Amino acid sequence: MRRERSMSGKPMILAQRIARHPALQERIEAILNIVESRGDDLKLADEAERQIIETLRQLGHDALSGWAEQRAETAVEQGRQEPGWRPMGQKNSTGKAPTG
Repeated sequence: MRRERSMSGKPMILAQRIARHPALQERIEAILNIVESRGDDLKLADEAERQIIETLRQLGHDALSGWAEQRAETAVEQGRQEPGWRPMGQKNSTGKAPTG
């Protein structure tokens, strides 16, 4: 049996979860519009397929970008909680000095 996961431990409605990610919500709505044929330019199956593929590609990009941002924020927050933490800037060294 498959269990639903939620961040709060309580079941979350899918619409609520999606609403927390506006970029993903926009892509999902675009896919639904294609499926429900709300666009006049979808006269051919090839065009509908092309639009769905492009929208899914964009959805994947948005999902991975959101995931990466969340991971970065979590790492920074965890780092700030460690004693002696200080932000690291860009490396100033250009490498080792030549010898010889």
